Amino acid sequence: MSKRLSIVALLITIAFGYGQSDVKPLKVLKGELIFSDDFERAQIGDTWEIKDKFNDAFQIKNGALFGKELVDAGHGSVARAHFSFSDVVIEFDFRFKGAKRFNLVMDDSLCKSVRAGHISRVSFSNNDFRVQDDKTGSMNLKVRDKRLKSPDKKEEIKEFLKTKMNVKKLRFEEGQWYHVVITKLGDILECKVGSTIAQIKS
Repeated sequence: MSKRLSIVALLITIAFGYGQSDVKPLKVLKGELIFSDDFERAQIGDTWEIKDKFNDAFQIKNGALFGKELVDAGHGSVARAHFSFSDVVIEFDFRFKGAKRFNLVMDDSLCKSVRAGHISRVSFSNNDFRVQDDKTGSMNLKVRDKRLKSPDKKEEIKEFLKTKMNVKKLRFEEGQWYHVVITKLGDILECKVGSTIAQIKS
């Protein structure tokens, strides 16, 4: 079964109510498709940028991209897709098959106030998912410096970083496919899995 990743720019946005959710999700009319991958091939090719040390971490099988963490890599495995956007919708399907977590990270290589250009992220684990503001949170260089130089303020910083994320409990069953819709509109970052929605001003 093909599991497609689609990314589109936004044209028009409207806020509306949604079931029993504790947030008002963003309703969007999709604009131009700027990136798509159906993984219907044997090799990853040049669609994704993968550093040499992560080459063994990714492969395409049966219309899906499989990723794993490499023990001696010193960093979580990374595959990058490069494109410019402001407001955007990202949709994909995923399942856990032995893994514990993964991240989708949005970077801005021109932003020098954060580590490695990390601006925001959506993280998935077996029991929850979260949207996170990296720019003013955990990847901000001043915040990281404070964490290193002020161990006595560990709890204070921990509580501060909690304000930079929105976590939603959701059990992801092993081997089951889930559809994800991530929307960035202005300074709002939202992730929706079924009727469960995480949202933060980022």
